[in-house]
Amino acid sequence: MRIVISALAILFGLLHIIAARTQLKSTDSAARGFAIAMLCGGVCVAFEAFAHLVGNNPGWIDALACATGCLLICFPAYANGRRAGNVHLSHHIIRGTIAALLVAGFVIW
Repeated sequence: MRIVISALAILFGLLHIIAARTQLKSTDSAARGFAIAMLCGGVCVAFEAFAHLVGNNPGWIDALACATGCLLICFPAYANGRRAGNVHLSHHIIRGTIAALLVAGFVIW
């Protein structure tokens, strides 16, 4: 199960790295700022998932680092939607639920 959780977290991080890279092309400086935060969150989640996969850290340390990355992903995503006036609440609830499940997976496995 450790491999599954780590693989899903790596995919989650990579997906948001790709999403942030597309926002970096924006001419709006606020969008670029949020994209940089999301990019950092995606990198944090992906690296922590890799460390969780190969390392032997206690689960709460991995979960704390993953939670930090997930917050750096979820908050800028919500802020970008709000800035653009196009908030899809269900999309953010799903993203937050996936992030919470990943963090719980890091604690358990």
